[in-house]
Amino acid sequence: MATFIASTATSPLGCSGSAFGHAASAGLACLEQAGITAADIDVLINVGVYRDSNIVEPAVAALVQKRIGINLDYLRSLDRRAAFSFDLMNGACGMLNAVQVADALLSTSSARRVLVVSADTHPSTDLSQAGTAEFPYASTGGALLLEHASDACGFGRVHHRSVPGGHGINGYLPLRDVGADGRNSIVVAREADVLDRMLDLAVDSVLGVLPVDAASSPERLQAAFDRTLLVTSQPSPDFAVLLAKRLGLASDAAVTLEGIHGDPHTSALVHGYRQAEGTGWLTAHDQVLFVAVGAGLTSAASLYRLPTHREGVVQ
Repeated sequence: MATFIASTATSPLGCSGSAFGHAASAGLACLEQAGITAADIDVLINVGVYRDSNIVEPAVAALVQKRIGINLDYLRSLDRRAAFSFDLMNGACGMLNAVQVADALLSTSSARRVLVVSADTHPSTDLSQAGTAEFPYASTGGALLLEHASDACGFGRVHHRSVPGGHGINGYLPLRDVGADGRNSIVVAREADVLDRMLDLAVDSVLGVLPVDAASSPERLQAAFDRTLLVTSQPSPDFAVLLAKRLGLASDAAVTLEGIHGDPHTSALVHGYRQAEGTGWLTAHDQVLFVAVGAGLTSAASLYRLPTHREGVVQ
């Protein structure tokens, strides 16, 4: 038994500067792709970090749940199914953290379907502020619909790593400096050597996912990566390619995102997976290696085994 991806979606690029709008539109599209309604969702998890007006309360997940219309008045529904929603924030690693939580819920039959949504935006919701030197993140969103499978396809264990030291990347609000404009402001500070440190941590995370003896020789490492597609977070446009090179993979075994202005941050893994599916890359691989590295520095990695027969699977 394993948790698998039943459906994915991303929000239309450039349609909105609102993180709430991005998350809700991606979530609705994800449900439509799967051919189900909002009433079929048991749990919604939001992993987005940067949101409209730097809002803190209520939880963004509750706002997205309302926009999607997930079991808002369950006492009046025919089957009286309630839905639970909550925020789970760990930067770029949040999506894989949510997969881990969803697997616990699904494997114990505490839920039948879990919808994970992500979205980031500049707090001003001004699209011209996104993907800039001051705010490197794209204004976009994504969604994963997760269910449980009876076969071997799906996510393996999610492995985590962290290293001591500075945050690497730090998003914060200097209250004394921004004054009355705090709702529309954010500062993202990035240490000069952060990309190299992220790559080192990503390699360490990947080795934790693979069999113990995989790194003992280049041949065994290559065999472990046979027919494996690499999908990563995107702290730099060439991060996936750089990581593939360090792992000894061909550059075409890594997904480099196209058509997105800025780092998709918490939505990067969804964007990468959808791009691979849309271009037919998934059909040439047996598994996807998801790797995310974010502030902390922290990382998460998991191998996702694709269904053997994918013709009838909605991605």
